[in-house]
Amino acid sequence: MRNIGVEPRINREALVLSYQLINDFSKQKLNSKKITFFVTALLAKDMSDLLKQIATDGHEVGCHYFYHDLMFKQSNLEINRNLELAKNAIFQATDIEPVVFRAPTFSIPRERRDIFSEVEKHFKLDSSYVLDLGKFTKEQYFQESPFTLEHLIEIPIVPKSFFSSKLKMKSGGTYFRFFSKKMIEEVMLYNVELGFAPLVYLHPYDYLQNREFWVSINDFIAARKLKYLIKYFRQIQWVGIGNRSVFPKLNYLLENFEHQGPMSLLLDEK
Repeated sequence: MRNIGVEPRINREALVLSYQLINDFSKQKLNSKKITFFVTALLAKDMSDLLKQIATDGHEVGCHYFYHDLMFKQSNLEINRNLELAKNAIFQATDIEPVVFRAPTFSIPRERRDIFSEVEKHFKLDSSYVLDLGKFTKEQYFQESPFTLEHLIEIPIVPKSFFSSKLKMKSGGTYFRFFSKKMIEEVMLYNVELGFAPLVYLHPYDYLQNREFWVSINDFIAARKLKYLIKYFRQIQWVGIGNRSVFPKLNYLLENFEHQGPMSLLLDEK
């Protein structure tokens, strides 16, 4: 909402419900193996009780920046400050220092890979980089930041092309809800073939089926720009389509991919 001039608001009830569903799923289907939750500093401050519960339940709390902002639009000085504030906010809520980071909307493009040097100052593992192997080879990416940084391990997101490269599909988010379980499986197998960890990333709203995260039209009207009303109707993309397929798809993927636990465990393998 910040991008349309409205301060973000937290839907406490929906977030708690979503966490309960995820935590129950981890107990029943993941043999109680834990999950990484990426959270913003805003959430850490306003819902510190939920973050404390997540940490107490044994899950990992990673950092998802201060606000859900596009990092490439900010200066390195501003980025460094926001990373520091976000990391401290999560520590205050959980009593555990976060070691993993993911940029909001994977907003560290190749043209701004200098940002990873700022991330390296605060975290040990990052999962923000989307590798477009249609433009550059794996070897080309590996010769530059973040893969050349000494103190930061990168676990990238690697899309797979479908329909003559017209669709570059990731194994998460809207793609996870919109497309078939077989296509998601293909994306994950593609990552394995390339030597990358296959990742599934989902948001709290992905798990809920009754539009609990729907934002009222009054919040969009508050932006006082007619064009932003389009975003009101676009919410159906995030909170209204494919949500009922999420858990069945996860169950299907678990037949072929064993959940390895929180992302920080990858630090032990490096």
